[in-house]
Amino acid sequence: MNKSTGKWIIIGLVILLIILHHDVWNWDNKKPVFGFMPMALLWQAGISIGAGATWFLATKIAWPEFEDDDQEVAVTEVDAEQEGGEL
Repeated sequence: MNKSTGKWIIIGLVILLIILHHDVWNWDNKKPVFGFMPMALLWQAGISIGAGATWFLATKIAWPEFEDDDQEVAVTEVDAEQEGGEL
């Protein structure tokens, strides 16, 4: 999977989470789940877990890769010191 495809997958998941976050169908359900938790609260807990999973996927799939410029500077400093010169 390339970065462009991964980017669109993450965008789709975020849009899906936004749509699912507004759950008007659970607000009238007063029956507790597991004997103590309202259905709407359980739904929001699921949305939170889904958001965490989406963010994890975003960092693994669509996060840009940056070049490390500090490594070049460190190599240049070591070379100058070995040659006895100054920076």
